[in-house]
Amino acid sequence: MSTYVFSEPRGWSFDKLGHRGKLFTPGDTLESTSHLIVEINGQLPSWLRQNECDFVYYVLRGRGRFLIEDREEVCSRGDLVRVPKGSKFTYKGRRLRMLLTSTPPWWETQEQVLEDSPTPRRDGKEARRASR
Repeated sequence: MSTYVFSEPRGWSFDKLGHRGKLFTPGDTLESTSHLIVEINGQLPSWLRQNECDFVYYVLRGRGRFLIEDREEVCSRGDLVRVPKGSKFTYKGRRLRMLLTSTPPWWETQEQVLEDSPTPRRDGKEARRASR
């Protein structure tokens, strides 16, 4: 294993709620963050809340929409999406592939799945695009 270069994990670390992820495990070299490849082809069926971590998603492929609290954000290849810790969020996309950076490191047991299902805004307002 290299000290500075880490290969994409071969197997999926999780596959649930319509999305799946591969957790990079560089050992003790990255103690303050974790990195995952996350893919979705559809929509998460529920809201999530990560109470301990700030998430930053970098879109590698595809287009999607994030619902973060009461705001809908459109994202596509090359965009960065920030989800502050404690925020209620969900997302959807077609063949959406992202690199997720989590600070502090992500563990599945930290994640809260909320019971209510996501509902997109129906007020006729256009989704506001994330700042570039």
